[in-house]
Amino acid sequence: MFNSVFHCASTRLAGLLVLLLMVGTIPALVASEEIQWRETVEDTMSEATKTGKPIMMDFYTDW
Repeated sequence: MFNSVFHCASTRLAGLLVLLLMVGTIPALVASEEIQWRETVEDTMSEATKTGKPIMMDFYTDW
């Protein structure tokens, strides 16, 4: 009885570890495309409109 409970728990733990490994590595493999930085908002908006991709604008100041 104890062996079957222990085996079931270790199987679940192994499955959980494999799942966590996959969740941690698959996004890194999918996101292999590098960020293409643009210099002007006009160029960026034009390209985003053509490709249908969203843009991210990062504002920074050192006040």
